[in-house]
Amino acid sequence: MAAVYAKRPETPLVEQILAWPWAAMARHTLHLVVLVGMVAALLWGWRAIHDPWNFPLRVVKVDGELQHLKPQAVQTAVDERLQGSFFGVELPNVLRGLTDLAWVRDARVRREWPDKLHLWVEEHKPLALWRGDAVLTADGSLIYPENKIQDDHELENLPALSGVDGREMALWNEFNRLGGLLQPTGLRVVALREDQRGSQTLVLEHGLTLRLGREDVEKRLQRFLDVFDSTLASRIGEVEEVDLRYAHGFSVRMRAVEKVTNSGYRGERAPMMQVSIAAFKGEEHGQKVG
Repeated sequence: MAAVYAKRPETPLVEQILAWPWAAMARHTLHLVVLVGMVAALLWGWRAIHDPWNFPLRVVKVDGELQHLKPQAVQTAVDERLQGSFFGVELPNVLRGLTDLAWVRDARVRREWPDKLHLWVEEHKPLALWRGDAVLTADGSLIYPENKIQDDHELENLPALSGVDGREMALWNEFNRLGGLLQPTGLRVVALREDQRGSQTLVLEHGLTLRLGREDVEKRLQRFLDVFDSTLASRIGEVEEVDLRYAHGFSVRMRAVEKVTNSGYRGERAPMMQVSIAAFKGEEHGQKVG
């Protein structure tokens, strides 16, 4: 016997449409619209706050005692990095421009509403000139100023040091120690030179030099001080060089004086004088020991 299948009646199209999950579709669509709107708002807001026309930077304030750093150098370093609005300027980039300047030891940058950029700069404190083209600072570093040292008149009175690399602070301490020993005489040290062998030479004001050598430096300088008042003080202006590299004395080179011969020839001579401590201690004059 043949099977008989009942035909399912078809659901009307209207009922099929009404049966769709309209609420869920509407909810998802709304979420999508809100998401697109938020992205658009963020993009518009980002562009708005980075637009210099909307939030311009009108004031750049610099705080700090600028004695050696030229204001023009600060302005140039900052101007090159002031791209964008109040919110858009990149503070790390501005800070990097400041710290790249040789004289800047430390710097800070911050925004101040509504249109100001506040810079704070701390300069290096110079101690001495190093080999003529660098400056030794209080934290032991060497800086090479953008401008020539000769153009900074405040650096003219700094002590001048020279020696091998790595000896900067050691020579600075030596400069102060030896200068302190000479202080009672009224002689002021202006430079200390040390060659590759470690031999030291002090340069005093008015160009007088004291050659100390590399051994027993303090002892040799004390030998000079022991006889300074009685032997050299009254003629110190005539002395060009004192060589202290002897065991029991020192030699003195006087400044060159003009000599006129019978024929009218003018020349110069630099008389030498030897001072032996033997005259004071009963010792035999020693030879130069370096």
